[in-house]
Amino acid sequence: MSSNVNTKPRAQRIESQAQPEANETHVRQVGEVPEATEKRDRGAGEQSSEAPKPKTTRNRLLTITQRFATYRTRLPIWSLLIVGLLFVGPVAAFEPVFGGGVGAIAAGAGVICGLALSAASTRWRWDGVTSVLSVVVTYFLLGSAAALRSEALFGVLPTGKTLQVMVLGSFRAWKDLLTLTAPVSVYSGPALVPWMSGLVLAFLAGIITARFGRAVLGSIPLVLMGVISVFFGLSHHTLPLWAVLTWWALLAAWWAAAAQYQRITLGQDVLVGRSSAPGADNTLGRQSRSTVYVWTRVMGALAVLAMSVGIALPAASYLGSSGTRIVGRDLVQPPLDIQAYPSPMASFRHYTTDLKDQTLLTVSDLPENQRVRIAAMDVYDGTTFGMTNKRDDEHTGYIPVETTIPGRPEGTSIATVETTGMSGPWVPVLGEPSQITFSGASATAQKEGLFVDTWSNAALTTGPAGTMSYSVTTTFTAPVRDEDVATLAVAPFTMADTNVPEAVATKAADITQNASTALAAARAIEHYLSTNGFYLNENTQFSRPGVRADRLERMLSDDNNLIGDDQQYTALMALMLHQLGINARVVMGAYPEGGSQGGAATLRGSDIRAWVEVEFAGGHWVVFDPTPPRDHTPQTQVPKPRSVPRPQVLQPPEPPEAPAELPPTTRDQNADPMAPPADPFPWGVVAGIAGGFLLVLLPPLLVLLYKAGRRRRRRRAAAAQALVGSWDEVVDLAADSGLRIDVGRTRQETAWSLASQWDLGEDPGDPFTLVTGEVRHGDDGSTDSVEIDEAEAGKGRYVIDGWSRFGDDVPAPVVIARYADVANFASNGASRDRARDAWEQVGALRAQVSKRAGFFARIRRALSLRSLRMRRKLRLSASIARTMNEEEDR
Repeated sequence: MSSNVNTKPRAQRIESQAQPEANETHVRQVGEVPEATEKRDRGAGEQSSEAPKPKTTRNRLLTITQRFATYRTRLPIWSLLIVGLLFVGPVAAFEPVFGGGVGAIAAGAGVICGLALSAASTRWRWDGVTSVLSVVVTYFLLGSAAALRSEALFGVLPTGKTLQVMVLGSFRAWKDLLTLTAPVSVYSGPALVPWMSGLVLAFLAGIITARFGRAVLGSIPLVLMGVISVFFGLSHHTLPLWAVLTWWALLAAWWAAAAQYQRITLGQDVLVGRSSAPGADNTLGRQSRSTVYVWTRVMGALAVLAMSVGIALPAASYLGSSGTRIVGRDLVQPPLDIQAYPSPMASFRHYTTDLKDQTLLTVSDLPENQRVRIAAMDVYDGTTFGMTNKRDDEHTGYIPVETTIPGRPEGTSIATVETTGMSGPWVPVLGEPSQITFSGASATAQKEGLFVDTWSNAALTTGPAGTMSYSVTTTFTAPVRDEDVATLAVAPFTMADTNVPEAVATKAADITQNASTALAAARAIEHYLSTNGFYLNENTQFSRPGVRADRLERMLSDDNNLIGDDQQYTALMALMLHQLGINARVVMGAYPEGGSQGGAATLRGSDIRAWVEVEFAGGHWVVFDPTPPRDHTPQTQVPKPRSVPRPQVLQPPEPPEAPAELPPTTRDQNADPMAPPADPFPWGVVAGIAGGFLLVLLPPLLVLLYKAGRRRRRRRAAAAQALVGSWDEVVDLAADSGLRIDVGRTRQETAWSLASQWDLGEDPGDPFTLVTGEVRHGDDGSTDSVEIDEAEAGKGRYVIDGWSRFGDDVPAPVVIARYADVANFASNGASRDRARDAWEQVGALRAQVSKRAGFFARIRRALSLRSLRMRRKLRLSASIARTMNEEEDR
């Protein structure tokens, strides 16, 4: 058999409908004998004189199957340059939302790396595992230089921080890009979106285009990247219409050029409407085929483009008349930035002075000793006591709830609240609310803008908040007493205040020097401020509003200067507790003078108050009131010491034991013997990590188990099937090794080809010559004798019963292929002993091939899916062949 037969399929010429009698060409399959060809030609001639084939389901199925199985040649590597040129549009579309070139650089770097990896995968025929690993390694190795240059070492090299950002940013960056305010180039992480999109989609586009020869399918990642860039872009930044139409025109031109290139490369006739003279060859040269009716195609393509533009322009003008578009930012609500709002304490002096007689709150039922909460502040910046968006502990910040608060049990009481004239977006709440239902004209907007912070037990709305009417479903709990937390450890302060006056820490240490517990220290600070201070809320030089650092430092400079209102005293106490490592927060709220007595309550501006809450283990918050009584005012404008002098007390002697240390900045469960036991073993974390590893390892394990089961089924089959299965195992091993396997060759030809690629032996030539000593010429079966050394002919021959002798030192693939041929074609050619010998040869071949491969190559081979894809193609080809044979027999 000739080894240089062209195995590429050849399409038939499409002749004009006016000349059905023109000659036709047929596809001759590799290895087909002349008699079969003549028989099929006669059958075709007989069918040509009969009526056309009916459009049966079988014929339609055959046509569809042939279309899917059509051979596609690879496109050249330089086609990736065209694909890269088409990626310029989506890359540029990423830039407006970033600014400063950050988005375009990240997307462009991803496209370049993705196309380079696809070119390498096509050139060296990487398998799926190698290709995926190369993409992952490139993402982490070059991601710092492409998307995180400000955090990278020297702007290029990855660091531990950039690697952590890339791991978390692989799923967080998508949300950040939608929710952060543009331009997002000032933030760290969102640039990973164009980097990931460009890398992955360009790699897929390059693989599908260059390796599989599918230019149209390879454009899907192109279009997808454009969709991503638009979806994550800005609504007011629309792309120029001419640029979009030009991009689509270039894409259509690329499709046409790629299809033309493949038709020319495959040698398919593309003549339309021209018949040849009888007896003439219907196959033209490459140059002729590429130029036949080229202007007809150009005019047809221009007509299609003109129709598309004629439809697209009016539609685009109509849909884009508003000048904006709907993008992802319009569909996703950004997280609430609580620090964008002024501190609620900024309005405290306004409430207690200007609005002291005005009704601000009306509550239908305020139980005894309960308070109305407005907001909670937990961090100081030298100017104000503000709120953090998110703490390091369980504080998740303000989250949107609309009506029902997640994670809260349903409340047992319902109270109606009405507000009038309050400043800011704050929604006063009672107890531990589980549901807030607005009513009135602005109820819908107030409901849609409702946010709740479960850590601080406070709420706000971005809707109209000046006048509100709503019902609160809540649970009232009794205030926590000192006896309840006497044996509990205090929660540590994990945040960081800034610009705190030095006198705060000094005064805190002085006040609490004799305190043995954190609770005692907090009570000592409360007692000192409430008994030694004066209350004054007038805007004078002695009682300026606010909590600036100089204002607090003046108050602590001397007891005579300890003058202020709730703002200053609560800030001082909270800062002192923070300096001692105790977690505390300032709460602004309201309650009647002397405390609530139960029933309905009408609260005025003078009822607005502030207090301090300290956290203990188990989430218990204890209330402290460091503000002096409001009737305890300074006697003169120049404050003097109190009229009742304090008795002078001698300092006590040194205690025999050092006082108990205050809790450190981190929680220590062993500091208090009465503290609750340590946290239980984190089974949930262990299960999550184990589940993650299982998800990662499950696909490789399934592949290994499937291949092992397939090998076992083949070996334990009947003798004939076991012999054929041994050859199938060799072919699968070759496919997983990345060797080239030509479809349409015999087992012997394929075996010698595989042996050559494995460096196991070269093809000795025609087996007929080696065995018989004669040379065949052509397909007519004529032979000529040749001289063969008889002494050498019988030396080292490998003899298989039912066949004939073969060449000396036959490689294992050839022996296995010969066993399979004997089982298929020889009478009584299959036996269990031969099957055992064949599978021993398979085992020896696997061991020999594995020794020559490296560790990672063996892993890639074991996990490769090429053999599975190849089996699917072989089954499809066999199905097509059976269908064609059935059609010919009919």
